[in-house]
Amino acid sequence: MQIAVNATCLRRDLPADTGQVATEIISALCRQQPEHRFTFYFDGEVPAQLNFPANVTTVVLPLKGNKAWHHYWWLEWQLPRAMKAIKADHYIGLDSALPLRSKVPATILLRDLSFLKDAGLQPAQEQASLKKKITRYLDRAQQIVVLSDTAKAELLRYAPGARNKVSALKAAVDSSLFRPLEWDDREAAKKAWSGGVEYFLVTGSIHPRNNIMPVFKAFSALKKRQRTNLKLVLAGNLTAAGADIVQALESFKFRHDVVWLQDLTIAQLAEVTGAAYALVYPARFDGLPLPIYMAQRCKVPVIALESEAAREAAGDTALYTDPANVDDLAEKMSLLYKDEQLRSRLLAKEPPVIPANGWDAGNWGI
Repeated sequence: MQIAVNATCLRRDLPADTGQVATEIISALCRQQPEHRFTFYFDGEVPAQLNFPANVTTVVLPLKGNKAWHHYWWLEWQLPRAMKAIKADHYIGLDSALPLRSKVPATILLRDLSFLKDAGLQPAQEQASLKKKITRYLDRAQQIVVLSDTAKAELLRYAPGARNKVSALKAAVDSSLFRPLEWDDREAAKKAWSGGVEYFLVTGSIHPRNNIMPVFKAFSALKKRQRTNLKLVLAGNLTAAGADIVQALESFKFRHDVVWLQDLTIAQLAEVTGAAYALVYPARFDGLPLPIYMAQRCKVPVIALESEAAREAAGDTALYTDPANVDDLAEKMSLLYKDEQLRSRLLAKEPPVIPANGWDAGNWGI
């Protein structure tokens, strides 16, 4: 069988920003279906770090420009023409979209519906297009794959008619990378990433949807209360929407206690996570709170803004804060920093979800 894959989103599928989830899932699917041929279509240069199984062929269909109609033309004309040339039997859209002009049976990967709230990680133009067309994509898709029970419930509230074609994958985190660090390894990692100082970690791209500004305010309150050399580490890359966050950081009173790490490999992210004093997870609309699962694998406690996805992942193993109350976040950070026994109690609890070591992609309707 010939399977066409819209792989454009893999160009920005980075460890700290998205957990490389789409890359890992589609690679797993290719390995689990060696009898099929997969053609991955990109709209620009294929990143050098991407390595795919032997049954994958990569094809670049250059995007002619960055206006909305250029993206429309690519999805509805360039891509279907290329799919027709290989006589594709099935289509997989890793970015929630599919070419409506094509009659090829289709599966889409839908991380969440945050773009409906203008809170998605997609560029603004892509979010606008998804908001406009998502109902048609859902109706047209033969199968819809989501990444958590929370995302499935959210989707079915929005589109109850999709019930019979939605499947949720089990979260996966590589336990050979994300694991508790021995004392010496943790001290070495702290020295490498924070100058040997304890730190709270925020994992995610520099984007408004990740609520980094409230974290700055809470961290400032913590520093004033505790008068500590504690640091805040941001692990994630800058997005176009995050320019105001970087500007705010430049004038932030405690900017010298903020470490911003970009372009981390997955191994580096695992080390940064394992050495953290605690993870702060401020995102509210991500269907897959992967940083929480990563921290749990590393035996690092979690403070999360209240959300269904965070509750699904962490249950009563995390501290939760009121999304509308920055003081509550500051209080929880201060409480966890002061109370080692609380930290130990949280780590002693069993999380409600134990992620797998690798993604089982299923058959995607193939």
